Amino acid sequence: MTSLIDSTRVMPCLRTRDLQQTLSEMTRIAAQAALLDHNAVWTAVTARGESSSFVFGRGVMVPHAIVAGLREPVGVFARLAPGLELDAADGMRVDLALLILSGEGDEATLLRALACAARRLRDHDVAERLRSADSAHAIHVVLTSDVWRESPTMHRAEESQSSTNVSEWPTITAPS
Repeated sequence: MTSLIDSTRVMPCLRTRDLQQTLSEMTRIAAQAALLDHNAVWTAVTARGESSSFVFGRGVMVPHAIVAGLREPVGVFARLAPGLELDAADGMRVDLALLILSGEGDEATLLRALACAARRLRDHDVAERLRSADSAHAIHVVLTSDVWRESPTMHRAEESQSSTNVSEWPTITAPS
């Protein structure tokens, strides 16, 4: 997960009205990070979504796709507020979303990334920490390492000592 996602692609509070708007915002960020056309990324993800479900249950979805021109895998994480009703088998609203993109001819990397994401996000402790984390940095730490398991809370003082200077993301409301 460390090579897939960095803290600049973590949205701690994404407010959208539906799946399409959520995917649009997440693919926009991924396209910017990969220097690709947003419409090409959007089309790849939505086409993949027509043939398979992105919803894993337990409030988690992992949209994914193979994207032409992508040189290395890219991930974008969003905590959705409020969660989306996406007809999950368990009936839970989706509030945690991890977009995973991989380049053409690199299907094996996409499958490995999906397996890693599924293992990580189905861990009850990880999911709870993702839901309660107070910053993009804290979410990134929970997604990419187990250092948070060593102490009951991540303090802001610890975050400020991090070598990564990440500003807090404001609440993002996607345009209507």
